[in-house]
Amino acid sequence: MIQKDKVAAMTHLAIEEKHQQHLSFITRHYWFNDYVTTEMWKAFFAITICFALVFLFGLVAYGDEWTVTFHISDVIDLALQTLRIYLCVLVIGLLLCALSHVWMYKQAYRKQERIRRELRKLSRIYALEDAIHNLQKKESDR
Repeated sequence: MIQKDKVAAMTHLAIEEKHQQHLSFITRHYWFNDYVTTEMWKAFFAITICFALVFLFGLVAYGDEWTVTFHISDVIDLALQTLRIYLCVLVIGLLLCALSHVWMYKQAYRKQERIRRELRKLSRIYALEDAIHNLQKKESDR
């Protein structure tokens, strides 16, 4: 006997699993703090490496010009200003990373809760079917 509820729940679960695999991977393999911490470390290293590369390319491009015209105090001021810019970029980047990954984890967690509700509904349907089948079997045995 085919039940519309069972077919609809199973179809919904299959579609969710197919289209949003990355979300189920996140909640299945990570705790919230571990996931966000891992992503924050990745962002920290990515931002630091990108900033260092941009700074080094700037030195290569304009190195001769500023070494001739600047004094040591100007170089120290430039280093402090570069450090301030790096810290601002780092803070903004880490904030954006944290917000995006917290949102993604919460979205994945909500998806997992929907799947759990659907699975509970399916288990109730199967339990009801088994109970009906057992009753029919007992009545046919009499």
